[in-house]
Amino acid sequence: MGSEKRRISSDSSDAYARVVRREELQQELEQKRCQDDITQPDAEDKAEDGDSDEASDLFRQHSHQQSMEGG
Repeated sequence: MGSEKRRISSDSSDAYARVVRREELQQELEQKRCQDDITQPDAEDKAEDGDSDEASDLFRQHSHQQSMEGG
């Protein structure tokens, strides 16, 4: 039973590490998007189409999260 406890503990640690890494990657992506938004010279033109951009960004983020979760 000792080896089973270690295996379960190891599985939990691995799962926790994957979640932490996923959150770190998501934060990095969000920071990159913010920096890209700041550095884009035509940001004023895009502001008019903001609703569709926000929807597509949300869809892209949701799709990425689903693929990372394996579903």
